[in-house]
Amino acid sequence: MPDWLKRGGGSGSNSEIDQLTSTISDQSSEQRKITDQFNKAMNNFATERSLETCLDALNLAMQLANIRGKLAESYEYYARMLEREITRMNRSAGS
Repeated sequence: MPDWLKRGGGSGSNSEIDQLTSTISDQSSEQRKITDQFNKAMNNFATERSLETCLDALNLAMQLANIRGKLAESYEYYARMLEREITRMNRSAGS
């Protein structure tokens, strides 16, 4: 997990924003990949109804939940950055 996400704060610098954008893009790509794998695993389970296919689908469901959690954290951090920037701009405009 990137340092900026662990800290829960930050200055909103360009490098931090670039890193956040890259992280969200990577996580979104990973989510799409796992979603495709999960759909195939569920089709296999629906066809075969074996313990192995059930475990494969369960494993992918857990991976999907994990990546979605990380993606949600990234978007929450992005929203906090935007809120801080808006607050800063409003204070500057009011001065």
